[in-house]
Amino acid sequence: MADMVPRLDPRPTSLVMRAVSLVVPGVRQIVGQIDPYTRWWDDQNQRAAAASGPLLVSVGDSTTVGIGASGPDRSYVALLRDVLTAGDGRPWRMVNLGLSGARVADALERQLPALEGLRPEVVVCCIGTNDIVWGRETARLRAQIRQLVERLPDGTVVGSLAGGSARARLANRALRAATRERGLTLVDPWAEPTPPGRERLAVDRFHPNDLGYELMTVPFARALGLPVGWPLPLPDHGADGATLPHDGTAGG
Repeated sequence: MADMVPRLDPRPTSLVMRAVSLVVPGVRQIVGQIDPYTRWWDDQNQRAAAASGPLLVSVGDSTTVGIGASGPDRSYVALLRDVLTAGDGRPWRMVNLGLSGARVADALERQLPALEGLRPEVVVCCIGTNDIVWGRETARLRAQIRQLVERLPDGTVVGSLAGGSARARLANRALRAATRERGLTLVDPWAEPTPPGRERLAVDRFHPNDLGYELMTVPFARALGLPVGWPLPLPDHGADGATLPHDGTAGG
């Protein structure tokens, strides 16, 4: 019986982001990726649900969608699926529950209920940076982080929040405590060193580019017992015949 995967529905772009995109070309390029990348993942999810093989499921925000990369197949979760396939020879499936702009509340209300209907071998979760950037209530965020970790499946690999602000440090402190209590693995997807002479940020100076996503993938792969480093041992992209909306704006 095929897994049931809800359709992905992109979150509306905020008024602030729409305003910024009108005057900052780099932001405009990145915002323009949201709809086509989300549609690509929606199609990918439905095909994965109808197929067979080991399943990787992701909970998260724009980094699961691949916003900032040259294509959605360059997101860290898509790359992680490729590394898993290369590592054990099995053709891994990938269901991406993440959405651009998602916050921890979205994971609690939409993504985790969808996850309950699936049967993944591996779950990864990286969300909360939007709460830091756009939110104000640190105490509420910390409570939501604890709820999120309590509801994640056993064995989930969790990524820390990006940023070095006081709010980010408090949120990550709560995340460390909660994952330690649950016995989940916490990784820092932002700590891999950038190769000399390379740039890891997309043209909006916020999201990762292709290189940034490759570097994000490394700690998740290591946590799953795959001793990889950069550059990743990746197979050819697009081998499943999917049409990839590559735009070339953020190549690594």
